[in-house]
Amino acid sequence: MSNSSRFVVATHVLTNLAVRSDERLSSDRLAWSVNTNPVVIRQLLCSLREADLVDSKRGPTGGFTLAREPDTITLRDIYEAVEDAEPFCFHTNEPNDECTVGEHIQPVLGELLEPAIQAMLDELDSVTIAEVHEAIFETADGDPLEV
Repeated sequence: MSNSSRFVVATHVLTNLAVRSDERLSSDRLAWSVNTNPVVIRQLLCSLREADLVDSKRGPTGGFTLAREPDTITLRDIYEAVEDAEPFCFHTNEPNDECTVGEHIQPVLGELLEPAIQAMLDELDSVTIAEVHEAIFETADGDPLEV
């Protein structure tokens, strides 16, 4: 079982675009910051563009910019744009319904986890890219940000 880093990487990318809001950034430049392959970044940017979080322009002066102001893009917007599955996923094999636990575990857990999922989404909805950007500047403590 693996965890997805798409949400964290997409947040990193959008924060970079907020920091350099006066210019278009290439997928190569964004990949440099994330320290990953540009193909990974381009795949994420496609999802972010479909969610109207980034704009793109082709050509020698092309690149990516935020489609909206950073204070209107929430972490929930990003999460919903790039994550395919619920935070808690059931196993692909159905449990054995001849076992009492197996027969009832998925509906019971589904009901018990719903408030946790909603709380997570509500929290993500309360934080914007502008706030992430601001927190990075505060954490950098005056160091120049290289993007």
